[in-house]
Amino acid sequence: MSDRISNLDIEIGAGSVFEQLGLPDAQERLRKARLMSVINDVIRRRGLTQRGVTEATGLNQADVSRLQHGRGSRYSTDRLLSVLSKLGVDVEITQRQGRVGESIVEVRELSRARR
Repeated sequence: MSDRISNLDIEIGAGSVFEQLGLPDAQERLRKARLMSVINDVIRRRGLTQRGVTEATGLNQADVSRLQHGRGSRYSTDRLLSVLSKLGVDVEITQRQGRVGESIVEVRELSRARR
């Protein structure tokens, strides 16, 4: 098996994986993935259980589980921003074109609420 792995060609691409895969709405998918990452970082930092997240955000347990597993296709950017707001977290979203024309989306956490 290791012989087959050593014969693989690996190419490191520029831009988002969503663009590389040719998925529709690649920029929106990347933006939502970045927002979910911040949400999950906050959950981990605070040591919140799914129940704690549901109480803080009003999401149900299934929604929290989906977000924790990166399945955010059913959530709008606005809804994810609302979750962050309910968690007391401010973010800044920057979207720009990279050198080779790829989309670059950055989500930066600005504040951490004390809860």
